Amino acid sequence: MPEGVSGRSDRLTVLLSGDPIATQQGRLGAALARRGHRVIVADAPGVARAIREEHGARCEEVVLERPRLPAMVDHWLARRAVRALGVDVVHLNYLRPRHRLWARMDGGPPYVATAWGSDLNDEDFPRAAAHAQAVDEVLRAAGALTADSLPLLERAQRRRRGAAEVSAQLVLWGVDLGAFAAERAAAGAAMWRERLQVPEGQRVLLSPRQCFPHYHTDRIVRAFARSPWARDGVLVLKLYGRAGEEADRVRLEQVAASAGVRERIRFAPPCAYGELPGLYALCDGAVSALEVDGFPSTFCELLALGAPLIATDLPAYRGLLEDERNALLVPAGSDDGLVGALERLATEEGLAARLRARGVAWAREVADWEACVDRFEQAYRAAMGRSSARG
Repeated sequence: MPEGVSGRSDRLTVLLSGDPIATQQGRLGAALARRGHRVIVADAPGVARAIREEHGARCEEVVLERPRLPAMVDHWLARRAVRALGVDVVHLNYLRPRHRLWARMDGGPPYVATAWGSDLNDEDFPRAAAHAQAVDEVLRAAGALTADSLPLLERAQRRRRGAAEVSAQLVLWGVDLGAFAAERAAAGAAMWRERLQVPEGQRVLLSPRQCFPHYHTDRIVRAFARSPWARDGVLVLKLYGRAGEEADRVRLEQVAASAGVRERIRFAPPCAYGELPGLYALCDGAVSALEVDGFPSTFCELLALGAPLIATDLPAYRGLLEDERNALLVPAGSDDGLVGALERLATEEGLAARLRARGVAWAREVADWEACVDRFEQAYRAAMGRSSARG
């Protein structure tokens, strides 16, 4: 049973609040439940369903958002529900104005704020001043901070604007090294090859990130068309089932047609998390072209499976991805750089094998999911300890 704060030896009651369909929340909730913690999911039935059905773990659910009620009544009901549940700590993912509820809850539980790129990266996600002020209020009242990149963590700390110092940790959304192992994923890879109608022996380049415009998947399609991959391979674009995604799929089909590679493009449909190892194991290379990012769990999973990775050279990746060692890094916005990296991966003898071996070693050393969950638990206890000392 996990050791608690201030002599506690019982389990923690952790309330998860954030993106209602985030894969990360389901993974974390299941991991905490397996460690003996009591997990409560707020306003996210899809996450709760994933914890139970995909991961085979236990959780409870609570409805805290009642948008049709006046804000004062809504907050009062939320406070009463949280007290009745005996919540020890709240974990906020995907910070938004609604989360001021926790900052303003008199006598409420401490909370950990995990900043995502879409919360704080104003370059790709411009926000109204009122939205930014609300998120800053949430950050200032947090009992601990985490983020999946150092630049994002530093930005979250700056936006606390003089609030007392709290624990701030880099915590990756790591990888289950057992599930994302090449030997275990082989059968799933064969299933995906058949499902996507990719002939045996044909090379596969994977774009594993979302297809929204700020992911620059159109650049990946055009670079693929200019590279050796287009002669004897296919490009697989991963879909997630998010709102608005169909329009982006149509747009990317048009880009591929204009580049003369429509018949070389496959769209991998939305799938359960347990099917991802097979999809990732299918690829002979993976590519991401974001210009603003955190450090995605996708990279951890790909590297664990030995997928050679091409990515943009971003501040968020520094200290984690190393050019020519566990990835090929290209300048942001450089179409020629992307084409050159694809050509190298396709033609340079021994390069893919070196990236594969070093990527697997990196994942084992840095991104083990169980160690990442340890760090989240440390953040919970830090927030609770700060709350106890203040009280």
